[in-house]
Amino acid sequence: MESLNYSQDKLSHALMAELAQHTEALSLPRLCKRLRVRQSTLLRCIAYLGEESIGQHKGAGWVHLQQDGERSLLSLTKEGRRVCEATTGKSDGESATLAGVVSRKVQRHAFSNHVAEDLMDQIAQEVPVALVYNGISHAVMLATPLDLEDFALGFSLSEAIVGDVSEIYDMECQQNPEVQGIEVHVQISAARFAALKGRRRHLAGNTGCGLCGKDSLQALQMHLPAIKTGPVQQLSRASLLRALGSLSSLQAINLHTGAVHAAAWVDMQGEILVLREDVGRHNALDKLLGVLATPKVKPKSSDEGFVLMSSRLSYELVQKAARANIAILAALSAPTALAIELAEQAGICLIGFVRQHGYVVYTHPERMQAE
Repeated sequence: MESLNYSQDKLSHALMAELAQHTEALSLPRLCKRLRVRQSTLLRCIAYLGEESIGQHKGAGWVHLQQDGERSLLSLTKEGRRVCEATTGKSDGESATLAGVVSRKVQRHAFSNHVAEDLMDQIAQEVPVALVYNGISHAVMLATPLDLEDFALGFSLSEAIVGDVSEIYDMECQQNPEVQGIEVHVQISAARFAALKGRRRHLAGNTGCGLCGKDSLQALQMHLPAIKTGPVQQLSRASLLRALGSLSSLQAINLHTGAVHAAAWVDMQGEILVLREDVGRHNALDKLLGVLATPKVKPKSSDEGFVLMSSRLSYELVQKAARANIAILAALSAPTALAIELAEQAGICLIGFVRQHGYVVYTHPERMQAE
């Protein structure tokens, strides 16, 4: 689902903030009076925030509209309350803003007229994040400043800096006011740190490049070992479609900004168990792999679920999935030729162009149920 337009977005913030203050459902006339809008305007906003589909787009699922006799009552869903809890309050009368999002004044223009409108827009944050191992800075990435411990853990595993979570002894996020960035200090085992220094790798990454910072062509891993899985559990078309249907509504930051990628872990029935967002698709996957390496999410073995991403599928995403022993990697956009080649080597089922009307399987179709 696309981001709400400017006026609806502002109203959605106010509506959810009002509902969050009450445990009981509120009537529409009361909400209209409190928000100073017409009922028709409020209903349009509810349509985007509600649980029903609008054309091909599924509603956000944040509010629930019910009938009590002749009265229409509105309340927050469980997911809606979670989104509200993830917001940070703003002073001076500003509406609440999600973590990882900032408000900026913009000028909106329409081709149909010559009138410019000054409005407040929601913008995704992108800040330098330094990953510091045992006191030595190893990588600087531009990322969304959210779920950074998941990011550091996932990066450490997917880049083979450590082989297991047990080799990470401590982790702490520190603000660096001198450069307006964030440092994530990771304490790893002496053996792993010695190996890291021996790799002579220093990353200066950005949101679009998966190879930045490699100091030679030899540093690139162009051959992947096959993933290790148990008996192949095949993914059904219905499960893939179910996951696609709920993906956009769970992207809280993207619903407000339209500027971030998502990586989701989905069980074989199509239920999204956990989702992470970031301005960089590699970062989003690292955040997801990080949280999957903790006890927060179950089930999470490679034959109990799959990864669904909102981006294209590049070489490094397949590499990271292979290191995490992910058997099925799906995305809304296309893979590159190198990604297909590596997925074939690793035994990963690579699925692209996942849409309401279908999808394309590029490698290992035996992991999909026969039609």
